[in-house]
Amino acid sequence: MELEQAIVSRRSVRKFTAAAVATADVLAVVGSAVQAANAGNEQLWHFHVITDAGLKDELAAIVRRKLADLGTQTGTGAEELKPVVAAATLFAGAPALVAVTTARYRSRADRLLQKAGLSEAEIDGLRCRPDLQSVGAAVQTLLLAAWARGYGTCYMTGPLVARPELEARLGVKAPQSLAAFVALGRAAIVPASRGRKPLDAVVTVHGTD
Repeated sequence: MELEQAIVSRRSVRKFTAAAVATADVLAVVGSAVQAANAGNEQLWHFHVITDAGLKDELAAIVRRKLADLGTQTGTGAEELKPVVAAATLFAGAPALVAVTTARYRSRADRLLQKAGLSEAEIDGLRCRPDLQSVGAAVQTLLLAAWARGYGTCYMTGPLVARPELEARLGVKAPQSLAAFVALGRAAIVPASRGRKPLDAVVTVHGTD
């Protein structure tokens, strides 16, 4: 599949067939992902490839418990929670799951900001977390590599409502922290395009031809 075709045709897949995904195939798409642009070429990411159905179910159960607790705390009923739970746990129905972690990136410019007295939160606010931007670049590359190989994917951050609990189960330790899930498998349903805004709505050109 040509790159442009993959970019335009890719969809977020939320329903998967039961067909198993070879670990070698997941490793191949992760191999593409690590070629992504990243802050300072520090390559701070780490990828947990999960094909064990029992572990995926455990992770989904962790997310369900967290959302149930939040429902109790906020007085949100079970019916109202249903779509939230379904969206945050759909990865359990995918043959493979990739959990992506990263560590906070700090450059020379960041260290200057630290010396100037800015807090970690203030630096993150100014710099927009280059490490998370790097994860986004890697995940998008992974999505396209998977699509080109005939696999559907769903880029997920909903499960991170239970991030500390998920990290504990996966053995993720500081300075790494969980940044995203990617569900992966053969698509049972390929959704239609939901469209994109026209370029003139999202682009401002500063300059002349």
